Amino acid sequence: MSGQATQRLAAADARKPIGIWDLVQWAFRAECARIETGSGPRTLSGTGYVMAQLEVGRVDGGGHSLPHHDADLVADALAHLPEARGGLRMALWFAELARVGRVPDWMPDARPRVFPVETHTNRHGVRARSEEARDWPPQPRRNRKGVVVHDTVMCCPVVIRPSADEIAGARRDYLRWWDALWEVRETFRIYNNLTAHEVTDAMPLRTPWRAGRAKNC
Repeated sequence: MSGQATQRLAAADARKPIGIWDLVQWAFRAECARIETGSGPRTLSGTGYVMAQLEVGRVDGGGHSLPHHDADLVADALAHLPEARGGLRMALWFAELARVGRVPDWMPDARPRVFPVETHTNRHGVRARSEEARDWPPQPRRNRKGVVVHDTVMCCPVVIRPSADEIAGARRDYLRWWDALWEVRETFRIYNNLTAHEVTDAMPLRTPWRAGRAKNC
């Protein structure tokens, strides 16, 4: 085996195994990779950014280091997400989440709950505010003197928060994010072009809201 082939194998063996979401977070948090949204390439960072600046006569004098080669590849892979996986909008959301080290809010433990629209406070505490039920006619009743009177129907308007639609929407968004992350993982596993990292099978839970339910079965 030639010396160059041996060096390539040694470099491949030295690559750090890493889950795809950890890799994306590393790229945007530690290496400050970025996805450009201007009229040029959708991702232009690191060496590509500096070369573009030199071509237009600008010199980078900020003193900051360039992103790692692998971080640039992550930004490039996200910038070229197919529209079926969310395209550029999804890529920018990825970067935003990665920078703060969070996954999409899938509203864990959320349950629709009923709350009064308005409340008031008196000596007995906080009470729901009631109002006349406009869709209900006064209801007849016989008072203590045997006279029929009509009482106004009172009700307490309520609101449901969060709604079932809001919870379902948050979880659909999470699933779209997960599918896009899977797409990026498969891209790196197919091309295998990272220099310091090797992407593993590890992925965040696809339906974390079902994890506790499975444990209780």
